[in-house]
Amino acid sequence: MPMVHTHYVAYPAILDDRENVPGIYTVTFPDVAGAISEGIGITDALSNGAEALELMLYDEKNLPNATPLSDVQAENPEAIVSYIMVDLVAAAKKVQLGEPTSIINSNKSENVIPSTPTYEELVKINRELEEKLFCCQLNNRVKEGPGELIPSEKVIKSSQVHNPFTSLSDKDLFD
Repeated sequence: MPMVHTHYVAYPAILDDRENVPGIYTVTFPDVAGAISEGIGITDALSNGAEALELMLYDEKNLPNATPLSDVQAENPEAIVSYIMVDLVAAAKKVQLGEPTSIINSNKSENVIPSTPTYEELVKINRELEEKLFCCQLNNRVKEGPGELIPSEKVIKSSQVHNPFTSLSDKDLFD
């Protein structure tokens, strides 16, 4: 059995949903400029963050030093801070195999990636992501349940109390 060579690296990631809908996290890496992602829920955010980290670092010769996790946590007390580990050798193989990606690294001198998706492919990816987001939102609403069921009599009474036109007849309103 051949020996598998790997090159693992780990960097602190900041998962922050303060500027998003709660539960949709933006993922950034203070040590790796340009490695930005997002995800619906922590698991999705960590997975997407790992992919962003892989794509930024898989072909780097000089890797940046990782800031201690405690320093990043101190600077971001309201966010989730966690290490994300990736295998750069496996990431390079994924890129060489042409696995689909929609991330272009604008911080590198070579802005054009040979396997850049076409406009039609990006539209398809966008539609799939929108469908995934819709399904996640729908699933969350189903899990939450219908909430408190209010009898229609209460709804009618409450709308009459606040409706200034209830004392007017249809003739007064529409003539």
